[in-house]
Amino acid sequence: MAKIRLHIDPIGIEEKADEREWGRISRRVLKKDSIKEVTVAQLAQKLRTGHTVCPAILDGSKAADWQEQQVFMVDIDNADQGHPQLSQEQALRICDDYELSPVISYQTFSHSDKCPKFRLVFITDDVINDPDIRCAIVERLVSIFPQSDRACTNANRLFLGTNKEVVLHSKNARISVENILAIPCREQPKSENTKKNIISLELRRNPELEAQIEKFDFLSYLIERNGPYSESGNTVSFQNCEVCGHKNDLRYYRDTNTFYCFSSSGEVGGSIIDYLMATEGLTVGEAIDKFSNELCQPEWHEPELLEEYQLPPFPVKRLPVELRDYVMAVSENTATAVDMPAIAALALVAAAVQGKFVIEGKPDYYEQLNLYFLIIAKSGERKSSIIKTMTRAIYKYEMEENKRRQPMIAEQEAQLNKWRAQIEKYERKGLRDEADTARRQCYELEQRRIRPLRLIADDITPEALTSLMADNNGIITVISTEGGLFDIFNGKYSSNVVSIDTVLKAYSGDPIRVDRKGREAECLDAPALTMLLSAQESVLEGMLNNDAFRGRGLTGRFLYSKPNSMMGHRPFDTPPIQKELNEQYEKILLDLLSLPYPNSDMPIIRLDGDALDVYRQFSEKIEARLLTDLEDMSDWGGKCAGTALRIAGILHCVENRISPGKTLVSGRTMKRAIKITEYFLEHAQYAYSVMGADKTLHEAKYILWRVESQARREFTKSGLYHLCRNKSFKRADDMLPALDLLIEYGYLKKRSYYQATGGRPKGDSYLLNPLYFDR
Repeated sequence: MAKIRLHIDPIGIEEKADEREWGRISRRVLKKDSIKEVTVAQLAQKLRTGHTVCPAILDGSKAADWQEQQVFMVDIDNADQGHPQLSQEQALRICDDYELSPVISYQTFSHSDKCPKFRLVFITDDVINDPDIRCAIVERLVSIFPQSDRACTNANRLFLGTNKEVVLHSKNARISVENILAIPCREQPKSENTKKNIISLELRRNPELEAQIEKFDFLSYLIERNGPYSESGNTVSFQNCEVCGHKNDLRYYRDTNTFYCFSSSGEVGGSIIDYLMATEGLTVGEAIDKFSNELCQPEWHEPELLEEYQLPPFPVKRLPVELRDYVMAVSENTATAVDMPAIAALALVAAAVQGKFVIEGKPDYYEQLNLYFLIIAKSGERKSSIIKTMTRAIYKYEMEENKRRQPMIAEQEAQLNKWRAQIEKYERKGLRDEADTARRQCYELEQRRIRPLRLIADDITPEALTSLMADNNGIITVISTEGGLFDIFNGKYSSNVVSIDTVLKAYSGDPIRVDRKGREAECLDAPALTMLLSAQESVLEGMLNNDAFRGRGLTGRFLYSKPNSMMGHRPFDTPPIQKELNEQYEKILLDLLSLPYPNSDMPIIRLDGDALDVYRQFSEKIEARLLTDLEDMSDWGGKCAGTALRIAGILHCVENRISPGKTLVSGRTMKRAIKITEYFLEHAQYAYSVMGADKTLHEAKYILWRVESQARREFTKSGLYHLCRNKSFKRADDMLPALDLLIEYGYLKKRSYYQATGGRPKGDSYLLNPLYFDR
């Protein structure tokens, strides 16, 4: 089924947005991650549930950032009094006349039987990449519907969804670019009335200004300027008329908040903007400036607190008690959030049992017990200290095991050297049969030779990772606290060629076959890799914005965690980790590391009846959410149920260390695993949708701190830049996300000045909320 690309707001609304909400919608919709690929039916559903869309594809938020477009929308609002009202049925007949088939039509939030307001959605047969062709298509669509809103032609225009009727006409309807360009643009009427209406329509390019006009007490302004009046229902009639200077020509209409002057010298009417132009001879820009900056007093409310997004802490009580006590002790000793040691504990248990068991979720569905973790934390959060403390037992086991293996390794090496010497001797004497026999013996010993044990690797290239796994029974754990591994995966040492095949296959145990010229082939039949990585936010943002990582499923395989930082509040004196807790933790790992790897069939851990019921309910709930709040992160959500199963297997191994495969996973263990999975789900939702907001929040707090010490209550953008310039704000435009956040939370209001064309602002200033700054 063909799909189309456009920007779609992830959040739907139930009524027409006010000025404040519109700003939030704009910022959400015009983000790069709001670009979605959907079917026509899915688009209709989004519009039906109040999701705002931008039909074009933008590389920014401005019209100049336009890149391509296949969806075109016509907003018919019947606001031009110079044309008769147009109904949806009449509009569809016009479409038939021009052979332009819309895929969707829908009534807007403001639609009424008295004044129909609706939109038509068209899809071109080709994606448009030429901005001139885009403009030509828009001009012709607007031309054949003179009742349409001509302010809705800019390339970055947003269209609200609706809470009213949405009609899906044809999923496969497409309009021919060649045919629509053959339609001549109609000449627009040149009457003053129509010109004024077009000017008023142009003002709607700024939804916030439109909202101000709708709320403005126009009647009180007219009474102040024109004096005596009389009322009759919806109409207010004035004895005097400032517009024409005649008597009894001026009317005000309550339902539309507009005026009309019935002068013999030329009728004129419209909004407060039209009135200022008519009475004071102002241009459009001058009228907007006077209205916005003189007649409209800012409406202030108490600002919202600038709070950081608070994520839930790791549910440490869901860990087996002996593991939980140790994790809490490490947390207290290092003065860090419990999340980091808890996740490290899960990763190290996974390192000990991966490749030794699989867990069965239902018949013919199995998951390995390895996991990929990524902890997001700033430098100085004591990640390295935690890892060093918690891996000590692993390295101790590795060292002792290699001591045990050393005599056998030496014996096999001596035997190989002996046979290699014999092969050379036989070949010199021309004894080919004897040389071949010795060569076979040498090969057989090479295949089953004992090698030094390697359990943990650090930053490593994909090629070296595959070789290291091949030398270690297909099993390895990668632990890194710097985040450089993603640069390596992205081709840092391989001419920018993304190389993640081994990491993708080792997650699910798919066979790996690597043939390299001049080297023996490497074959891993059941690889298993666990990764415990930590990095700063910038690494995560780069990872999630990497099309190759996202498209091939790497980002969906990681469990993300962003612990709440304790930096700045950490005590100097912290309790030591008790000896018995260290010994208890070490015994857990040593017991699990001592479990043998299978020689043939992989041992299976199974669920009891209660655990199966709990797991089934969780899987069904997650599956349903893939069509709602997890739709935009389905790569992660699709693995969520499997993650819960893996975590259940890991917890089960800790609780049943002697023979995990001989006991069933209980319902209690499965419930605990699901609670832990739900923790990772919330952190993944943050990583996918909110990441980057913290940086903006810190910058907004810095601006607020700098401005609080100033006596002024209005700043230009350049004035704020000179006041707040630092390493985060190298240019004035670098401040815009933080300023937008302060506007959204109610600390500032932007004051814009418009040119006479009603176009791009020539200068902005920022007003400070007196309810906060004048305390």
